[in-house]
Amino acid sequence: MKRLSRDERLQAIAFLLIPGLVGHAIQLVGEDVPWADWARLRYFHTPGWHLLLPPAVPVLIAAGLAVSVIGLAVRRSRPWMLAIVALYAAHYLTYPYRIRNHMTLMLAELAMLAGVWWIGRGHGRRHVDGWALRGMASVLCVTYVSAALHKINANFTSFDPARSAAVEGLTTFWIYGDLGSVPPGWAIAVAIWGTIVIEALAPILAWRVHVLRVPLVLVLFAFHFPHVAVMNVADYPMIASAFYPALFPRAHFRLVLRHARRPNAFNVTGAALGVAAQLWFMPWWGALMVFGIGVMALWGWASGAMVRMLVHAAKRR
Repeated sequence: MKRLSRDERLQAIAFLLIPGLVGHAIQLVGEDVPWADWARLRYFHTPGWHLLLPPAVPVLIAAGLAVSVIGLAVRRSRPWMLAIVALYAAHYLTYPYRIRNHMTLMLAELAMLAGVWWIGRGHGRRHVDGWALRGMASVLCVTYVSAALHKINANFTSFDPARSAAVEGLTTFWIYGDLGSVPPGWAIAVAIWGTIVIEALAPILAWRVHVLRVPLVLVLFAFHFPHVAVMNVADYPMIASAFYPALFPRAHFRLVLRHARRPNAFNVTGAALGVAAQLWFMPWWGALMVFGIGVMALWGWASGAMVRMLVHAAKRR
């Protein structure tokens, strides 16, 4: 069976897609409850390609996707990745309920990967994988910039929690973190404009500016923490972060892996702090909240590895 890639970044993305797709399944099953009586009514009232197919077809596609994810977890190879690409595209096109943002991001990234592999067949695999990773980084940056542009409106920039999703989310984070009942004005301003600035600039600068890459990836982890901790949407941040390796040149990512592959004081401490933060802020014990514990452990481990890399680099200067 063909190895997925010699490029460590693509190997890492394939590894991270596994928990990302698990989070995807947890959200869809938890929110859409497809076995409920009312879900059957929604099935036939939601427009889409699924209406042209027997109801068993979307179920079989989802089952095939689950098998492919297990296959990728057992053996990260090109056939299993291509199976996920094909089945996820079919899953997206036939899903009978609301399409989430993370589903479109995943589809675009997988389509970029498969498309570049197809166009580049006959060329050296190392070069083609490099092209695919640059394409996936572009998709990630466009997604974040589009999210930032979408938020530049009177509602999002309002200080009213009834109008602004940023203020509502910050207030929830403030309350469940025992920081108070009402966030101060400066925190609201940071939540609103910090969100727009981070989404518009952080991924692009992380991709293109070497000295800012690690600090800005850490900023992105911190930025997404409230989404994981209190907003019950850990699936989207996990899927988005699965493609962060594409923001690194191969040599730089190898340095990160050198500090991440084995336990050390930095990555173990980072993972422990991530888990502790999630347990402190999470408002209830739900499936996505528990999944968020794993997300924060993973991010904490990666953050510790990157901090260790920066510390070692500083010592050598």
